[in-house]
Amino acid sequence: MIWAVNMQLGPILPDVDCRSPLHISAIISFAGAALTALSGVASWSWAPRLGVASAPAHTIDFARAVSALSACLFTFALAMQSIASLVLTGCER
Repeated sequence: MIWAVNMQLGPILPDVDCRSPLHISAIISFAGAALTALSGVASWSWAPRLGVASAPAHTIDFARAVSALSACLFTFALAMQSIASLVLTGCER
């Protein structure tokens, strides 16, 4: 969800970035990457405690791993978008 919001803000924020000295799009992307990384850590560490008693342990471990790896993937994507917004501003100053 965080990555989708960042993708929607992508076409809007370059105009704001060109008018101000702050790189708002990079700040939002870095914040999204940090939030996504924290959600991956939370899903990895809290899953054993929130497991359903009737679910097998290997099912919970698999869901834990998929959730954490997905968070890593989206954190990487958000980090690359934030670096790109810092480097490629597209503003004529």
